[in-house]
Amino acid sequence: MKMEYELFEASGDKTHHDSTDVSDRSGWPIREKNHPSHKEALTAALGLLLLCALVALCVLGILYHNKGVSYEALSEQYSSVVERLSVQERITDVCQRALCGEGWRLFGVKCYYFSTDKLNWIMSRAYCAETGGHLVIITSRDEQDFLSSHAHETHWIGLNDLETEGKWMWVNNQTLTETGVTFWYKRTDEQHEPDNWRQEDESGENCAALGNESLGTDVWFDASCLKKKKYICEK
Repeated sequence: MKMEYELFEASGDKTHHDSTDVSDRSGWPIREKNHPSHKEALTAALGLLLLCALVALCVLGILYHNKGVSYEALSEQYSSVVERLSVQERITDVCQRALCGEGWRLFGVKCYYFSTDKLNWIMSRAYCAETGGHLVIITSRDEQDFLSSHAHETHWIGLNDLETEGKWMWVNNQTLTETGVTFWYKRTDEQHEPDNWRQEDESGENCAALGNESLGTDVWFDASCLKKKKYICEK
């Protein structure tokens, strides 16, 4: 009996002195868990945030570098293209003056002069003849587009029906049937050009021009040959 009491006492002392064990209501010991402190958790979170920030800075640096390289490359390409275009324009200008003369424009195998002064159709035809050419004769859509792109207001062309009303002839005596192209202005509800309007000139409208005073130069109009307009010579 004495021995059993000593064992019980020794066991009770062990339970009393072990600060890490607590007993539940059943009497069995339960060991407490060691949790990390708030300071350690905060330190870990700050470290993770710093790492993310460092990665973001690296990515931004790479993107900025690539953008800078791309901008410099595009800038160099643009400068190169501008320089080539400038050289081509100078070459074209030299060729035009060599082949056509001062103030003339080269297109295909022909040279064109766009006047700055205004004359009636008869005087325009005479001036072009003095330069060694004639009022322009239009034989293709490409030629028409070239002329209208450089003529920003109405210009005389070398087409007329002075000899026979309604029989339009070029200054080289070719008919419209022979050249094969026409660009008369077409109205939707009224008579198309040429309409031989006689309100301003009793003799009618017997000479042709690119455009008129209100519409663009991509189409033809008949007009009084007495009107003064700019004109286009060809040689």
